[in-house]
Amino acid sequence: MPCPHPSARPLRMALAVAVAWLIGAAFPTEARAQMGSDSKVSVKAVPARAVARPGDRFPIAVVLEIASEWHVWTSASQAKALPSGMVTFDSAIYTEIAAKDGSASAGMLALGAIQWPAPHGVEFDVGDGPQNFAVYEGKAIAYVPVSVPADAAGAVTLELEVTVQACTDTCLAPSTIPVTATFEVRADAPESAPDAAIFGGFDPSALGAAGGDGAMATRAAPITVPLFGWDFTLDPESATFFPIMLLLAFLGGGILNFTPCVLPVVPLKIMGLAGAAGGDRTRTFMLGVAMTAGVMGFWAALGVMLSFVKGFEQSNQLFQNAWFTMGVGAFIALMAVGMAGFFTVGLPQWVYAVETKNETMLGSVIFGVMTAVLSTPCTAPLMGAAAGWAVTTKSPFTIITVFLTIGLGMGAPYLVLSAYPQLAKKLPKSGPASDVLKQVMGLLLLAAALYFIGAGINGLLEEPIKAHWWVIGLVGGAAGVWTVVRTVQLAKTAAGRATFVAAGLFITGVSLAIPPVMTYERLPWKKYTPEALAAAMQAGDVAVLDFTAEWCINCKTFEKTILESDAVTAVLDAEGVTLLKADITGKNAPGTTKLAELGRVTIPLLVVYAADGTEVLKSEAYTAQQVIDAVSAARAKAKR
Repeated sequence: MPCPHPSARPLRMALAVAVAWLIGAAFPTEARAQMGSDSKVSVKAVPARAVARPGDRFPIAVVLEIASEWHVWTSASQAKALPSGMVTFDSAIYTEIAAKDGSASAGMLALGAIQWPAPHGVEFDVGDGPQNFAVYEGKAIAYVPVSVPADAAGAVTLELEVTVQACTDTCLAPSTIPVTATFEVRADAPESAPDAAIFGGFDPSALGAAGGDGAMATRAAPITVPLFGWDFTLDPESATFFPIMLLLAFLGGGILNFTPCVLPVVPLKIMGLAGAAGGDRTRTFMLGVAMTAGVMGFWAALGVMLSFVKGFEQSNQLFQNAWFTMGVGAFIALMAVGMAGFFTVGLPQWVYAVETKNETMLGSVIFGVMTAVLSTPCTAPLMGAAAGWAVTTKSPFTIITVFLTIGLGMGAPYLVLSAYPQLAKKLPKSGPASDVLKQVMGLLLLAAALYFIGAGINGLLEEPIKAHWWVIGLVGGAAGVWTVVRTVQLAKTAAGRATFVAAGLFITGVSLAIPPVMTYERLPWKKYTPEALAAAMQAGDVAVLDFTAEWCINCKTFEKTILESDAVTAVLDAEGVTLLKADITGKNAPGTTKLAELGRVTIPLLVVYAADGTEVLKSEAYTAQQVIDAVSAARAKAKR
């Protein structure tokens, strides 16, 4: 039985812990061997491969043999997300596995996130009634993924330290037990199957996970930054690494303005700055500062939440709440109606504050916050790698600094426009042409509002509906038709008439093409679960894992333009390829957990696995050719 919960029996708990630690501190090693937890727990480390190749990835099994009627506590990472009905307490001495300080091999090897065994429940009453405490009993096996460097050769000895506390009716002093795993690295290493009795419970997908809870403190693995085929790798131990990550965050924040999530509202702010450009230049600049402050404030708040709010793990997690998503849609719809001016509607004063014709300091701050909120469902190239790395560091300073820099990058273009208002002076400030532009933008903004409202509704449903895409397409098409009609009525030159008629026809054509594309699925996706991924690898298939959500416009764009292109579809819809979709529209626990394991906090994300669990591709900014090449490489690896 476990030691009592401190809040239930503080005196008994304090005495038990004090006695355990006094035994460990006061008695010599020989006496402690009879009183410490290592008298009830034996540990060995078994590599999956006795002989490995340079560049190989494989697990090392850390096997705990626990004496009958005794148990040890779960790992700290498992204690944060226990199965329903199980509990633990903060004073527990959690089971830990770490590389021994100063171990040469540990400094060379890259060790991934530990796959811990499933906990057992031990019932005990500590004063609040019987509770089921999470522990390990009997034989418990944890798996440590190992990545061997490409230039490694010869014998390798990995030195580990396993910390445990054994308990029954009482608890023994915690022990740190040293253990070693030895294997050889050779270029001509033969293929070998691991011992099924030991490695049967290993999830091959864990070989691709690096960092996160339960990760080991070893040499930091290189960070790959995906950029549409121009991928590059950074060394976290380099002196220039953090400044480069801040630069990526800044550039990624700027690119966010051009993603489908934010693009519909960008012209609104430019129009507002154009209207203010004819007045006081200092005031115009301060309006830009106010908007940038709103953008940065929101991103900084996200950083604070990711650092200190338990359970908040992704920057787009707000949109996993269906009511929040619909609320964003309703807010945008109010703005669209007020801006277009088609209807006379009495709206709240805070809505009018963000109208482009009523440029105010408060309105600019609110507009900046709203723009930042709209950006969170999307990931810009470069930004995703910086944000994902920051969160895996678990450092509040790093997380907040990186997210604040993303906000600065996102707000910088508006700051430049406000500092040099002449850049926006060519836009119409008043008159019929300006009214038409506002009406068209209002209709497009209304289409964006309908998108978020539809996505929010889907978050409440088991199976997503598709009907809202037709309404979105009709509203967008109406914007294009209105552009054509008013251009014919107002244009004074043939060149102007041709230009804006062509623009209107383009808007109409794209808008009407969207519904049939978005409502048709070309590929046989299955729902992601850890079991489905493990089954695909067990069958020897290439596994393609797509992280998406109904509110993620970027995700839809990548799926329809890249994954469902003819060339990629021919490769993905083939024998030996399993397609898994992790849709995190609502609170999809398996998908959200897997995203965190992969060291990412944003979507879209595509991962291609070989049958042995190796990540062949992990990217939020991929090309069609990269996907084709990744599947081909994964197939080739399976045949080796």
